[in-house]
Amino acid sequence: MLSRFTHGRDHPTRPRRIGFRRRFSRDRRGVAAVEFALVLPFMLLLFLGMIDMNSALTVDRKVSQATQSLADLVSQTDRLTNAQINDLLRVSEAVLDPYPSAPLKLVVASIRIHDVNKPRVEWSRASHTAAWATNTAPPIQIPDALTQQKGSYLIVTHASYAHRPSFAAILKDVFDTDTITLEDTYFMRPRVSTSVTCCN
Repeated sequence: MLSRFTHGRDHPTRPRRIGFRRRFSRDRRGVAAVEFALVLPFMLLLFLGMIDMNSALTVDRKVSQATQSLADLVSQTDRLTNAQINDLLRVSEAVLDPYPSAPLKLVVASIRIHDVNKPRVEWSRASHTAAWATNTAPPIQIPDALTQQKGSYLIVTHASYAHRPSFAAILKDVFDTDTITLEDTYFMRPRVSTSVTCCN
């Protein structure tokens, strides 16, 4: 009787244990919260990365605009003074607003095609960097189509901008640098004369 009683007393606990296990295995409360916690860091990284990319694209567009504006302004005259060149460089830097202009390295030069495919620097002025040496080949690649006419001139502007994104520390860990260099070069023929002289 004791044995049967004991067996009968223990038997009802089994369904309760099995039922608890089944309910526990089927319970999905909190799964969404756990999944969200796992995905959140990647979502934040993607969101902030998109903001940084948009900023870099905006700066890159402004660098191109500054390069084009400087070449356009210089090509519209036949003679410039040092003071006028400096004013034009400052005006071109203002295109970067509201981004800082200090990281912008800007060069403007008059290039004479000394011979076919042999361009030489006639004069050069720069901001936040060194000007190109006169009577030397320019330190950039000029398309061959622009260097075929002997004795012709080109106005060349070159800009380089060291953009520092918000995630500079992460960028440095991955690529060993905390800046992205944005560059652009613009070529124009003088408009009102065969060449633009400078500077006094």
